This record gives sequence, structure tokens and C-alpha cells, in this order.
Amino acid sequence: MINNNEIIEQVKNAGVVGAGGAGFPAHIKLNSKCDVVIANFAECEPMLFTNQALILTYADEVLKGLQLAMQATGAKKGVIALKKKYEDCRKVLLDKIKNYDNMEIFELSDFYPAGDEHVIVNEVLGKKIPMAGIPLDVGVVVHNVETLFNIKKAYYDKLPVTEKFVTVGGAVKYPMALKVPIGMKFNELLDLSGGPITKDFVLIDGGPMMGKEVGLDDIVTKTTSALLVVPVNTLPYNSRRIKIDVQLKRARTACCQCRICTDLCPRYLLGHKLEPHKIMRTVSFGLMDAESVTNSLLCSECGLCEVTCPMGLSPRSINATIKKILSEKKVRYNKTSVEVERPERESRKFSAKKLLIRLGLSDYYQHVDYTDIKIKIREVKLLLKQHAGSPATPVVKLGDRVNKNDVIAKVQEGQLGANIHASIDGTVVKIDETSIVIKSE
Repeated sequence: MINNNEIIEQVKNAGVVGAGGAGFPAHIKLNSKCDVVIANFAECEPMLFTNQALILTYADEVLKGLQLAMQATGAKKGVIALKKKYEDCRKVLLDKIKNYDNMEIFELSDFYPAGDEHVIVNEVLGKKIPMAGIPLDVGVVVHNVETLFNIKKAYYDKLPVTEKFVTVGGAVKYPMALKVPIGMKFNELLDLSGGPITKDFVLIDGGPMMGKEVGLDDIVTKTTSALLVVPVNTLPYNSRRIKIDVQLKRARTACCQCRICTDLCPRYLLGHKLEPHKIMRTVSFGLMDAESVTNSLLCSECGLCEVTCPMGLSPRSINATIKKILSEKKVRYNKTSVEVERPERESRKFSAKKLLIRLGLSDYYQHVDYTDIKIKIREVKLLLKQHAGSPATPVVKLGDRVNKNDVIAKVQEGQLGANIHASIDGTVVKIDETSIVIKSE
């Protein structure tokens, strides 16, 4: 008989966090009650094949993780929400799902951002999460499929999170999807793919829309879904070169109030009080106390406004800056029910194919399969904060010999966070405020 408390405790001990977003600790979600658990398999950003590779290789593990999540939360139903275009994955899941009770598949159309929690809950169940709310407000818990894989490993195999499924793509010689040790440097990951095929590029940890720019010496974390080499003269490259003070000046001088950013905004189309064109106008006049500025807190920063603006502006960047200012002032958006219906929403869903063209990445798009290779590296750098909440506290000291899967840092009792484990055998050679370095012998 599966014990709910044991599931939660094992997942907590294993350091499982959301693998596809901000890294929210999974044991917190499991320690709640809901009606439905949704397995988020939208993988809606272009160039990503991580979740597809995972499902084709480890579908049963993901379904067992979903089963555990349903058990822990008391959910009566589990739904795997995937894009209809993932035909091979759908066939595998249709065959496997017969062996599990109260699970079903929901097919999403190919639009961006289908994986946004507010969007996916509305698509699958027709429910609107309150503005500034979470899926649990409507009786739903959403987990990324890789998170469910890690939940299964934590409970049944008693294994912590020490590896990550990653897509290496974009302008590289051999695009691939593979499993790598957490803490591996990005330059080593690039070497496995044959390296960049262009001189001028940016490295992006994650998708081209919402991923963050990183350097060659940065490392794989629990939330790294991809490492993309994005060449010059593409939108993701150019937008990351423009500083925020320049963005603000452009907003004041070039915004023509065409409201395309608002008309295509996924949150606005769900009925949220987020109208990016009004925020741009407000910023132009310096009215930082206006209500529309507070509405920036509703922005998911999906970046669709940036892709579709005819003037080349970035409402997303403006919103992100305002959100940071409001956060420092401890201004919050009060949770509010969504009452507005936007009948035009269905016709305004933004095609993922069109998005790829707008980004200028069509020439670098190609399907990649899972590559199962054993990776040996000399050193890993494990960040103490790879998750939402507080950093973990080291429980090892310099010179300690550790084995893969050993706990090297723990979250303090009562704090939001996740444990960190050694991803290779070796010796602790460095500990500082942000990380622990382990060198292989």
C-alpha cells in the first residue's frame, strides 16, 4: 500500500523541483489536495525536444510519476496534455496508458504558449485560474513530465535528482537530446554536439522565447531544458542586445498604440486585465503609479508581444522591469476572479510555425532524437539555489569524498527549497556562498 506521506517525504529528500520552469519544489505541490493532475507535455517553445525524447524513452516512468502525484493529492483524474503533432509520443502513451486507471490524453493544438499554466488549465478543463492565482485555486495541480519522471525515481528507485534531460540545438553541428549530469559546464555540453557552426551567437539556457542568456562557463541546473546556440541577425539574438534604458526610450518615442501586443497577449485573451499597449503608453508619460502599471504583475513574460510588435519594441522587457520595481516596493496583485470572456481568443492563438519564422530560426530547426551516451566529466559545479525559495545549506566540507547521489546541501527545516546531491563521484574542492565544486578522481 502506497503511503501518501512517504511519497511526499521521498520526493522532498530527493530534491525534486519543477523541471520546466522556475523550479518550484515538487513536494509542496504533492502536499495539497486537488481534483485533477495535469502532466504538462506542451513543450511549446520552438527548438525543444527534451520532453519528447523523455516520453519516447521513459513513458512508463512518467506515467508512474503521474500515478504517484494523483495518489498524493487525492486527484480523481490524471491528464497528459500534449500537442497533437507529437504523433510518435501519442502512440506510445496510448499504448501505455491502458495499464493505468483514471488517466487520459488531451491533445493541444500547435500554438504558443500552450504550456503556460493558465493557458493549459483553460485548454484542458475549460477553467479560468484567477488573475495572480495558481492552478490549485481551481482544483488542479500541474507538473512538467520530467518532474513526474523524477517523482517516480525518487519514490520507487530512491534516487535523487542528479541528471537532466537537455536539448542541445540551434546553430550546432550535431543537434541532440541527451541526459547529462547536473553541474556540467555548457562548453562541455557544446563539445558533445560538435560545437557552434557560427562565430557570432548567444547561448540560451531554455527556449528562444523565455530562456536566459548564459556563458560557456555557466552550468546545467535542475531547470535547464535546453542549450541553444542562437546566431546573429535572429530576433532572440537582437532582443538580448538591447539594454532596458534603450527599450524605455523606444517605448516613449516609437509606440504607435496599435494594440497588437494586447490583442495577441495570451493572458489578455484569457480575460486578464493585462493590456500591454496601455502599459507602454503609461510608461511614455512617466505615470508609474497608474493602475495599468500594476497590471504588469499579470504578465507571464512569454515574449509574444515582442515578436509581434510592428515597431520592434519589447513590452515584455518593460513589464519585467516594472515587475521588479513593484516587487522591491512589496506591491502585490490581489487574486481576482476572471469574469471577462474573449470570444476572439481561439482565432488569435499564435501558430508555433509562424513563431519560428518570426524568430528567424527556421534554418536551424530540425527534429532530434534521444542520444543515450555515458558522459564522464572531471568536475561539476552544483549551485545551492536551483529552485524557487531559499538556497540549500552545505552539509559537506572541503576535502570530503562523496559519491554520486550523496546529499551535499540541505534546505533548512521550514524553508521553501530543495536538497542538492552530488552528480558524480569525487572530492569537494570548493565551497562558497553560491555553489559546491566536486572534482572527479
